[in-house]
Amino acid sequence: MRSLRKFTLALGTLTAACGNCIHAATLSQSIPEENHVHWWNGLSLVNHLDIEGVANLSGGQTRGSTATGLWKGALALHTDKAGWWSGGLFLVEGLVANSGNPNAYVGDLQGVSNLTTPFAHISRLYKAYYRQTSGPLTVRVGLINPNDYFNTTGVAADLFNASYGIYPIISLNLPYTPTYPYSSLGVMANYQVDDTTFQVGIFNADGYTPFRRPWLSDGQIYYGEIDQALHWGPGTVTLKAGSYYNHVSSDYLQNANDPNAAAIGIAPSQGGFYGAAEYRWKAAGMDWGSFVQGGGAPNDASVSPVNAYVAAGLRLRNFVPNSPKSTLSLGFDRAWQRQSGAETAIEINFRQPVFKDFYVQPDLQYVVNPGANAVGAQVPNALVGILRIGWRGSLTG
Repeated sequence: MRSLRKFTLALGTLTAACGNCIHAATLSQSIPEENHVHWWNGLSLVNHLDIEGVANLSGGQTRGSTATGLWKGALALHTDKAGWWSGGLFLVEGLVANSGNPNAYVGDLQGVSNLTTPFAHISRLYKAYYRQTSGPLTVRVGLINPNDYFNTTGVAADLFNASYGIYPIISLNLPYTPTYPYSSLGVMANYQVDDTTFQVGIFNADGYTPFRRPWLSDGQIYYGEIDQALHWGPGTVTLKAGSYYNHVSSDYLQNANDPNAAAIGIAPSQGGFYGAAEYRWKAAGMDWGSFVQGGGAPNDASVSPVNAYVAAGLRLRNFVPNSPKSTLSLGFDRAWQRQSGAETAIEINFRQPVFKDFYVQPDLQYVVNPGANAVGAQVPNALVGILRIGWRGSLTG
């Protein structure tokens, strides 16, 4: 425990020194619920494995390379398939990650890889919750990653830059917020009326040590979101608008100088808003998708250093003839620090299934002004290459 406190204190110091450059990665990295296909007696077992190499080819802080490996395993029980009651799902998921630190080479703010964690090695219970669906209402309670449901953009899911999942106005201003590799105890509900979905949730603000004081004693993070689907032309538009408020009620999540505190970054109570628009359509035998997303944190710079974010992109699926799910994705993202500058990343990503359950995914990013530094302190623009190999396996009946 003493060594852990020393590590977290050092991590908090480093976070302050590099302008929040160490942060949680994106898009929750969870195994989606829909991947849990019934296997036997209501049970399903799913495994995901990703291994990647990241190389800073030029610019940034220095040239160099690193690697990350991530395993996720999840077991679910469908109550209806087990012959019990309708609409229930028990789910448990764990993860193990050995993570490099690409930021040491690139010096970027947003994170070029959504597999990177703040730890060289981490093993933890990632999710453990119960879901109940009854007509248009779905409720989840337990250990949850809010980023599975709030602040998501599905069309951007194949892009690697961390900002395309949970936006940096949240992940960089709240270092301990529950998102990959963190989660926290909470409860959420969504209600669907035709093409409109309403979502609300309240979660423990401490995703770092969620069982230390589990009943929201240190603080809470609240989410609210409205999603609207519209049929337009040859496809469907999905509009999302949401907000969050992080309320801190103890020194544990604020005082980086207290050896008994979390010491992974100072983040007082704060809030913000976000939104996204996705358009999906079919043309020339291919599935197309485009998106725009963004958000703001209208707080003082001492509270929310990253005050604005915007991104856009395009996705083309079934890109290679006779190769279902081959995917080409293009993305542009930009994050502003209130008292310095802005960082921009341009990304091209290609995902290609190799054979059953395996895929390869090369990625290239060009990062302009890594670290969003002010004029005179700018880091040279960086060119980053990533190669990821993945496996998705499940037991099926």
